[in-house]
Amino acid sequence: MISSAKPSVPEPFYSNASFYRFVPLSLAYTLVAHFASLLMKPFPCRLSIAPEFPQDRFTIAPRNNLFPAANDNNQGPLAIVTGSNSGIGFETSASLASLGYTVILACRSRDKAMEAVEKINKRIESMSDQGSARGKAVFLAPLDLSSIESVKSFSEAFKEKYSHLNVLVNNAGINTSGVSVDGMDLCYQTNFLGHFLLTRLLLKSLLKAKNFYASGDDVEAGRVVNLSSVTHHFSGCNEARNGGQYFNSSRKHDKKWWNDTSVPGVSDNTYKESKLAALVFSHALNKRFNTEGLVSVAANPGSVDSSIWRHYPPLMQKIHKLIYINEKQGSYTSVASAVGRLPENVLYLQPYWQPFRTLKSKIKDRTRALGFGKRFNVPIPFCEMLGPFIGYAVTEPRLPFDLDESAKDLWDSSSELVGLEK
Repeated sequence: MISSAKPSVPEPFYSNASFYRFVPLSLAYTLVAHFASLLMKPFPCRLSIAPEFPQDRFTIAPRNNLFPAANDNNQGPLAIVTGSNSGIGFETSASLASLGYTVILACRSRDKAMEAVEKINKRIESMSDQGSARGKAVFLAPLDLSSIESVKSFSEAFKEKYSHLNVLVNNAGINTSGVSVDGMDLCYQTNFLGHFLLTRLLLKSLLKAKNFYASGDDVEAGRVVNLSSVTHHFSGCNEARNGGQYFNSSRKHDKKWWNDTSVPGVSDNTYKESKLAALVFSHALNKRFNTEGLVSVAANPGSVDSSIWRHYPPLMQKIHKLIYINEKQGSYTSVASAVGRLPENVLYLQPYWQPFRTLKSKIKDRTRALGFGKRFNVPIPFCEMLGPFIGYAVTEPRLPFDLDESAKDLWDSSSELVGLEK
C-alpha cells in the first residue's frame, strides 16, 4: 500500500490539475507570439526555423571499413521506428529513408505497415535528387508494445536477420489506458515498458553499430530516441493518485513509485508518467553505455495534429488542426535527435521558441549554425505547449532532484516488470 500521509517537501514538478489551468495561458501566449513573429518578418532579428536535417549529421557512405556497404547482405545503415504506419512515426521513417537508411516499420498491423512501406518507397522514388543516397522502408514482423511476448518475438526476428542497429526511435504511443494482456497499465506499458524491453533486447545490436559524421572521424555506436512530451512537467512524485486516495510517502521517484505506475488503477494519468520515464530512461542509457559510444536523447514532438487524437470529438479535432503543428513538423525533433551531431550532454529537444535562454552554457558558433543554436532553460510549461515553431531546440527538461537514483530505480523496476535481469 502507498502511504496516505501527505508529503510536505516541495518538488520541481507542476500538479496534474495545473495542466488545464495552463491551457488558456498557452493559447494566449501562442497568439501573441505568432503576431509578434509576423511583425518581425521584415527585420533580421526574426525567428529562424532550424532545417529538417541538421547540417552535421551521420553520413551513410562507408569509410575506413567501419561501415559495411549498403547492399552487403542487408547490413547497411539500419533504423527502427515504432508506431510508424501513420503520424509522426510515418514522417520520421520517410525522412530517415530519404537520408539513405533502411527503415524497419515496427507496427502492430502487418497490413497497415505494408501500406506505409509502399507510400514511403513511392515518395523516395519520386524524389528528383537521384545523386544522393536513398534508402527504403521495409516491414519485418508485427510489434505490439503492450505485449511482452510480441516485443520478444520482434526482437528475435530482427537479430536473426540483422547484425547491428544504427538508430532506434521509440515513437509509438497512446493517450488512453486500460489493462494490457500482461496485466499492467496499458498506457504505461505501450508508451514506456514495451520500449524499455525493446531497447534492452536490441542493446547488443545498437552497440555494434558504427555511426560517423561527414565532417570528421568521430564515431558513435547506436542512437536511441525516446519520445517524451510537455506533460513530463506534470509528473511529480508527490502528486495524489487515483482521485486523492494515494500519496507517495518516500517523496521520490523511486522504485516503488515506478512499480505502482504500472499497476492499473493506481494512477489516473500514466501518459504523463510514461513521458517522464522516457526522459529518465534516456539519462540511464547514457550513464550506463555512453563510454561504449551509445547516445540516447528524448524528443518532444510538440502539440501535433496526428492520429493520436482520433478518439476525440470531431470539434476538438478541428481545433487541433487550427492550432497544432502538422505531422511533418512534429517529426523534426525526432529526426534531429536520431541523426544530428548533438551538443555535449544534451538530453532533450523540443520544437518551440522559448522566451528564456540559458546562462549556464553557450553553444559554439559552429554548432549554432547546425540548427542547435538555441539552448533554453527549463520552460514554464505553457511556453512548451504551443508557441512559435522553430524546428528543434536544445532545452533543459524538468527532472527528479535525485536523477541518478531515480534512473537506477526506473531501470530496476522496469527490468523486473518485463522479466529481464537488472
